[in-house]
Amino acid sequence: MNALSLSILSFFAVLAISPMACQDSADVKKEEGRQNLNFTPKEEQKLAQDNEFTFSLFNEALTNLNEGNNILMSPVSASLVLAMLHNGAEDETKAAIGKALRFEGFSDEEINTYYQKIIQVLPNLDPNTTLDIANSIWYRQEFRAKSSFLDINRSFYQAEVGALDFNNPQAPKTINDWVSKNTNGKIPTIVDDISPDMVMYLINAIYFKGSWQEKFDSERTQQKAFKRSNGSDLQTDFMNIQEKFNIVQNNDVQGIELPYGDGQFSMFVFMPTGTTDLKEFIKKFDDSEFLASVYSGFSKRETNLSIPKFKFAYENTLNDELERLGMGVVFSDQANLSGIADEDLLVSEVKQKAFIEVNEEGTEAAAVTGVGVSVTSMPMVQTLTFDKPFFFLIRENNCGLILFTGAVNDPSKEENKG
Repeated sequence: MNALSLSILSFFAVLAISPMACQDSADVKKEEGRQNLNFTPKEEQKLAQDNEFTFSLFNEALTNLNEGNNILMSPVSASLVLAMLHNGAEDETKAAIGKALRFEGFSDEEINTYYQKIIQVLPNLDPNTTLDIANSIWYRQEFRAKSSFLDINRSFYQAEVGALDFNNPQAPKTINDWVSKNTNGKIPTIVDDISPDMVMYLINAIYFKGSWQEKFDSERTQQKAFKRSNGSDLQTDFMNIQEKFNIVQNNDVQGIELPYGDGQFSMFVFMPTGTTDLKEFIKKFDDSEFLASVYSGFSKRETNLSIPKFKFAYENTLNDELERLGMGVVFSDQANLSGIADEDLLVSEVKQKAFIEVNEEGTEAAAVTGVGVSVTSMPMVQTLTFDKPFFFLIRENNCGLILFTGAVNDPSKEENKG
């Protein structure tokens, strides 16, 4: 684990257990029907490692981001679908997936049980916020997938399993209809043409919709200048609200927590105070003293907040990023996926598409990750205006699991590629 991952992990681990961001079990159970994750100590360790993977993958993707583009990822979506793949991997391939996803020290049973708990309980934590998680496996109808592989992913990941005639021109539509349905239409496709050597798709879809706890009044929305990463100004719609929020504001960082619904989920937004480049700003989280100062600075203050509305889509093939995290063997003819089938297989691509819209009402976000398997061969009013590039995350506050991470360099861009 590198120092950057350690320090960022430490910061969000503190947030996860702090009074600011975490509710007592009694508070969580106040509303009838609400569930609690009730993680074991070892599962809490796995959750921390999931968040570590989040920032490792996010930072790898940032290195490839085209200048001026926005980025949005759901590393938990990638984790879930790669965990399903892990159930079909053996030997070095299994170890490589486990290393990238921080599975070392956990048995297969512990990993699968952990993700099963997330899938079953996380969507039910806040009745006023929508979170849907769905998994599926689609395979070529003549392909002899091992029943043990399919069964374990049905059982633990609630995966829908279907055999399709991949030669039928309607096969991509069948898969894409499932994707569209499970992202409320926000991501209509994940599969284009199906190549002759493709034998299986493993897919995760995650959909989030939350209304702000403190809603913005659309009548206060007005045009202001947002300074793009290239220095140019963009006139765009800024939402405005004056309420009490948890904020941090010092010489290095400005940040705010924006809760959704009952406060079980929040968006955290961070921006450098000075002229630091956004990528360089994120690197500052490598300094534990900097992290401590950020956390100690959070307090509830009357705040006049201005933040741009934004809506954009992002897509990226994550092969390169995952290779740099140690999963290169998975994409080579040395891959051992014999737990899936007796044929020689490899992963041809790991593709993720994501969508987000932030407006006066709240946030709607969705992500789909597809793995293609082929034969191988205080009383003072504080002013906070996010008028330059910033990054954000959406997370569940009781356990601290991060669902989405992103960065906005240009709020006017709706289509973005890595």
